[in-house]
Amino acid sequence: MKLLFCDNSYRNLINFRSEIIGHFLSDDHDVVIVAPDDCVSSNNGGYKYVAVDMERCGMNPIRDFKYFLSLLRTYKNERPDYIFHYTIKPNIYGSLAAKILGIPSTAMVTGMGYAFNHNDLRSKIAKVLYKIAFGFNQNVLVLNSGNLEKLLELGIVKKDKVILLEGGEGVNLEKFK
Repeated sequence: MKLLFCDNSYRNLINFRSEIIGHFLSDDHDVVIVAPDDCVSSNNGGYKYVAVDMERCGMNPIRDFKYFLSLLRTYKNERPDYIFHYTIKPNIYGSLAAKILGIPSTAMVTGMGYAFNHNDLRSKIAKVLYKIAFGFNQNVLVLNSGNLEKLLELGIVKKDKVILLEGGEGVNLEKFK
């Protein structure tokens, strides 16, 4: 299988999810990583890396639309069998792109962040976009029961789609004590 991992940070994806990526590579899966180029790496990991331009914190609709189009192009070119999305913009725009192309995907909610800790127009828009995008995912993974309860309480994800990873997502606890 060809698996694609999409995040808002190449450095964080490699830093925190290298064990997961390594597991799939050792099982002879092709792995593609899609994220902004925010660090220097020699990529000796055996995966393919595709850099995309993304404004991590802003809400400029033109820049976000360009990011969405770049994901759509990348997913179409790479043709993965399955996609894993991490963080807000990949979860929203990546899930939409995957749906348009008919590629199954999973969203990972690693934390609740701004959208869920405020109630201004910006957070309301993000919640609506999350609800739409999460409807397209096969699963939505969460790391703690508080996140699970909040997503269900707000009606952002259906109970049958959300999975609580009680033991974590596979971050190496020896490396990150």
